[in-house]
Amino acid sequence: MKVLIVGGGIAGTTLGFTLRKAGVDVVVAEAAPERADTGGAFLYLAPNGINALRAAGLGDVPAATGGFEQSGLEFFNARGRRIAVVSGDDDLARYGARGIVMRRALLHAGLTERARAAGVPFLHDARLTGLRERENGMTAEFADGRTIDADVVIGADGIWSKVRRLTWPDAASPRYTGIVDCGGWARIDLPDTTRQQMWFGKRAFFGYTVKDSLAYWFANVPRADEPARGELDDPTAWFTAVRELFADDTGPVRAILEAADRAVGAWPLYDLPTPARWHTGRVCLVGDAAHAVNPSTGQGASLAIEDAVVLAGLLAGASRPSEAFAAFALERRARAEKIVRFGRQIGTRKVSSAASSFFRDLSLRFFLRLGSGATAEQYSYRVPQAEPVR
Repeated sequence: MKVLIVGGGIAGTTLGFTLRKAGVDVVVAEAAPERADTGGAFLYLAPNGINALRAAGLGDVPAATGGFEQSGLEFFNARGRRIAVVSGDDDLARYGARGIVMRRALLHAGLTERARAAGVPFLHDARLTGLRERENGMTAEFADGRTIDADVVIGADGIWSKVRRLTWPDAASPRYTGIVDCGGWARIDLPDTTRQQMWFGKRAFFGYTVKDSLAYWFANVPRADEPARGELDDPTAWFTAVRELFADDTGPVRAILEAADRAVGAWPLYDLPTPARWHTGRVCLVGDAAHAVNPSTGQGASLAIEDAVVLAGLLAGASRPSEAFAAFALERRARAEKIVRFGRQIGTRKVSSAASSFFRDLSLRFFLRLGSGATAEQYSYRVPQAEPVR
């Protein structure tokens, strides 16, 4: 079997590595140039994501590429009062791993290096324009005239998936959530944080963590109108506006933004209505292409890695890819959709306003108690041992 993976991000590289280690002929086609910045500031790999990487034989990658352990959350209001705590102290004992914070680009580079070393070929500047099904496979067409024949095509190409749009032209498009995210890092004289710090500012939401005098920070800013394409390509103006939004807030938030000289980027956040199907007989979606998760869950990268490892196990042992795809959707769909719904609930609470802050402060602890069961369910997931699909 020859597998074409469209999209060389975290899901695509993990899937490529895992399939190649199982002896499957695989190639990854990526639209970006080979040396392009992969985007993003930093991310959180939850315990379930760490365990999925271990199952794939990639468990050493986060630490080798600069990641550091972090468990738990602390929430503060705009006056600097701590209003809730999620301990996380027993994550290692309960889940077998602690979460890890790291730069997204470094994780992606580490996974790509391992996939290349395993023998996975990467085609860059490969922008997909067409998919044709043949009697015994698929033909993928690219903007530069190249074509690739494969038995199956995996869409690991993110929330704006071209594979999804070509396969299901009537599928709903992503919807803007009313929030723009930005983030980066800054050198600052602050002690290491044992938990991620979350601040409901007067006009926006801010989160940060500190390791070795380096603050990793992000801001979620409410904005009713969707930014025009290209408007946020230069994040300098947006970063200036973010500083102004937190100018009247207290605590370390303002100090971190004053220490930062820029934002790494700014990104409108989108919600993906659940696609009716994730697969055909020869095409399957993974990661954000199938179930884009609100960043508030801290589960986007972890779910993508889980998807990759589960699908690789099923596909490597399948006599018919269509049955492997059906088994994959059966295993993954309910879990992913539950986390997507949870993320939507969290996202609505991050849009801060003076009118709602009093009631939010009162209700947050109750909401977190309700969510503790969902978090435990998310973190305790282990990739199942795949059985051959015949």
